[in-house]
Amino acid sequence: MIGQVVKGKYRIYDEVGAGGFATVYLGRNLETNEIVAIKILSQQFTREARYVERFRREAALAERLKHPNIVRILDHGIENGMHFLVMEYVEGLTLDRIIERKGQLSVEQTVAYAEQICAGLDAAYRAGVVHRDIKPANIMITPEGTVKIMDFGIARMESMAGLTQSGMFMGTPRYISPEMARGAGADIRSDLYAVGLLMYEMLTGSPPFDAENPWAVLRQQIESEAPPVRKIRPDVPQWLEAIISRAIAKDPNRRFQTPGEMLAALRERTPKPHYTPDAAPTMLGTTPVPAQAAKDRPKGLIIGLAAGAFLVVLGLVAALIWGLGGGKATPTPTQALAWATTALPTPLPTNTPVVLVVTSTPSPTPIPTEPPPTTPPTDTPPPTTPPTEPPPTEPPTDTPAPTATPTPKPKPTKGPTRTPAPTATPTSPPAPSVSGRIAYSVGGTLHIVDAATGQDVGAPIPNMRQPDMRADGKEVLADGLGNPASIVQINAATVQIIREQTKFTDDFHPFWSPDGTRFVYDSLHHGLGDFTMLYTQGLTNAKPQDEVTIGYNGQQIRGHSPVWMSDDTIAFTGCDYWPGGSGGSKCGIYRIPSWGESRPILIHPGSTDMRATDSYGGRLLLMSQEEGNWEVYIMSANGGAVTNLSQSPANDGLGTFSPDGKMVAFVSNRGGGWAVWVVRTNGSGLTKLFDLPGRPTDPWYMDSMSWGPTP
Repeated sequence: MIGQVVKGKYRIYDEVGAGGFATVYLGRNLETNEIVAIKILSQQFTREARYVERFRREAALAERLKHPNIVRILDHGIENGMHFLVMEYVEGLTLDRIIERKGQLSVEQTVAYAEQICAGLDAAYRAGVVHRDIKPANIMITPEGTVKIMDFGIARMESMAGLTQSGMFMGTPRYISPEMARGAGADIRSDLYAVGLLMYEMLTGSPPFDAENPWAVLRQQIESEAPPVRKIRPDVPQWLEAIISRAIAKDPNRRFQTPGEMLAALRERTPKPHYTPDAAPTMLGTTPVPAQAAKDRPKGLIIGLAAGAFLVVLGLVAALIWGLGGGKATPTPTQALAWATTALPTPLPTNTPVVLVVTSTPSPTPIPTEPPPTTPPTDTPPPTTPPTEPPPTEPPTDTPAPTATPTPKPKPTKGPTRTPAPTATPTSPPAPSVSGRIAYSVGGTLHIVDAATGQDVGAPIPNMRQPDMRADGKEVLADGLGNPASIVQINAATVQIIREQTKFTDDFHPFWSPDGTRFVYDSLHHGLGDFTMLYTQGLTNAKPQDEVTIGYNGQQIRGHSPVWMSDDTIAFTGCDYWPGGSGGSKCGIYRIPSWGESRPILIHPGSTDMRATDSYGGRLLLMSQEEGNWEVYIMSANGGAVTNLSQSPANDGLGTFSPDGKMVAFVSNRGGGWAVWVVRTNGSGLTKLFDLPGRPTDPWYMDSMSWGPTP
């Protein structure tokens, strides 16, 4: 499958996720250079009409769901018997990863995420769609804090309820509603129940219902009340606890009845109901029961208990047959768009989707009478997009020419022969005003200067290069050339060395993590050859921790010039020498989670000379000779088209974002002398800031420059 082109324009590059129903691949639109995710129905299901119909239904559902908080489906079709969906690629971390790393989220974050989830579900509700599998792994958070609801693969439209088996439920035990746990139908209130459970988990760090056995979790969902949130987290406001309690009420009629109602409660900070019981929505596959009739239904209760007992017996039989409950949950990849929903019984941990089937036949469900809106709701901001309008670019080549193993000091190679026409310095809008401090190295001496004037704020430090300034501007990491001769930590205010951070003289290119608690670097100290490998190291009470290697599938990653990005992934230059790669024939700039685990993703193909230099939010700066000489480019951190910011026949590079991310500074020898120039991220306002006292430390294109606030 790798290397195939779907529909004549979507090239498949890598597998990023698989389930029992479908496989998700990373791809690229060869016409627009946009990175996409391609979901392909597993071959064994293409011969069964019900699975094919479900796959087609997902495309039909997605066509009706257009909202900033829902992952978009861009294309779909059938090619040579292969059923595929082309989806928006979402950069960020899934909510389960965020909770795993942070533990408890702040009240502000929890409310912000819940509001966006409700906004997305409201758009689905208005289109007549119920998700039915809301869980942390299906909620992606972008670097800008935008929520994206993923995987409507088991969703159901009210007008299409007959496509599933009668009474079938598919979902995850920790996040399903009591009615779904009983095998009954699901409506929008089941999704809102799951949102309440997500809010509970975001605030406390753990789901309210959990057990070693998924059937025990189902029983908790039906019978047990969640401990009050404020008993675990006293700083949670009473109004928020009340909203969560109402959302996870066992009786659907006591919950919020629509996503819009829950969204209003979050914004108004009150769980006050905005509905009358008679207006409650109808359960999919069921008929609403009048309040009076509910008092006289012992027979229905007995039937319900009998059905529940049958399900428990069914679960025990499944446990004996399939070894239920013995496995661990498979880690969810962080750079995924949407995952195929699995309903496989082995192994089945408590966070794995399960299937329950009851034999009763649901009553026909009417099509919703509320028409879908003509425009998406505007109560949540759209996801952030790169600030520049990218020019057309040539489609990427599938297999770049084989390149030598990367070394820490590669020699520049001549790129394509086309030469861009020089661009005159823009006169409108006016040149931007700058502030903060810039760190750079000239002739092996580190300078920390005022960004506006270029004046040193302290005595320069000799034998230093490749500086990176922490986000708060208080400290700088740099590579020592003499004594000390490792990566060192420097006080940016006093320009004094604090301590050595690594043990070896051949550690290069330090780069801070966004939160300033760790850093990444490349090194030759492994002694295994003349290629650098990637490492991270942490700080505890300002003291170095042991280094951690970045690897994939048991093999350390070769690469150089790492840049730690805001979504906790690391961009680096390298070739695919890792397991499953081509043996090094595909080179360029890749990205990998800072903790490893996943195969690196190619975000800009090319040679081992090009390199990323800085990152801000969802954007990445790189320097490359792909237009014949060194230029500074800006692009989305998850790939796609690049925009040339420097536009000069001279050498330009070492780009760095301003502290607010609105401008880019870079070095250039245009005019015959080296200087620091600045330009807005949209390409306007190009102007020279100050002259350098010499040439950047050789090899200049492997040095670094960094811009931070005044500490």
